[in-house]
Amino acid sequence: MKEDSEIICTNLEMAWNQVWNIFGPDNSWKNNQTKCTDIQKKLLHFNGKHSDDPIHIDNVIKALNRGVFLTLAAVKWRHPAIGQTPLTPIEKMRGVQWRLVIAYSGFEITFKTLMNCPSRRIKLEIVEDFISKCDLPTYRPLLSPNKKPNLEKWLNKEEGAIAKFLGIEGGDLKMINYWLVKSSPIDTWFKAVRLAKALRNASAHGFLVATKVNGWGLKPSLITLADNLAEITTASLNKLI
Repeated sequence: MKEDSEIICTNLEMAWNQVWNIFGPDNSWKNNQTKCTDIQKKLLHFNGKHSDDPIHIDNVIKALNRGVFLTLAAVKWRHPAIGQTPLTPIEKMRGVQWRLVIAYSGFEITFKTLMNCPSRRIKLEIVEDFISKCDLPTYRPLLSPNKKPNLEKWLNKEEGAIAKFLGIEGGDLKMINYWLVKSSPIDTWFKAVRLAKALRNASAHGFLVATKVNGWGLKPSLITLADNLAEITTASLNKLI
């Protein structure tokens, strides 16, 4: 794990501890309406329709806890690998892929909870609005890797059909094409989230295999994207403090 990842882990952990000390160290939201109203006021930063009903507040706190800890577990995974020992480079790449998958799952829970949008399909505008509410610093561009042998074969007509069969949607394919094929830089947090989602889905659905991750040198980018999700999560939690 890079030094940056260590700092990102620490910042996320500290932010959540501060939120928890405000929201729920004694579980008082369950029977204290004043506490629920105080929590609701903080949640209104993200969505004005958050209720101060104890059941709603209970759901929010429990969902946030799950989302944050999933993302934290991902970025804390120091030597990601999936496979039997002795580990090969491919098994290590597979671990890096699933580090991103887990990080995105936690991020998705967190932003849906804060934005009060439990729907399965979320409009991109809502994600963009969430990011804008986090007041993040300027994004450091993520460049496409230079080493991409046989890339043109990956998104050809035949592979495109496989992607559709595996459930990879057009928006994800367009984002992968934008960054990986056209070598366009990812220069905003919103684009980083979109690319993270695309690569997460491609990995989880079996379209992006570990051999390609290894051959194209995608490891640093996948690590960065998972870290980016943790950074956004930290910024969102800081809005609740």
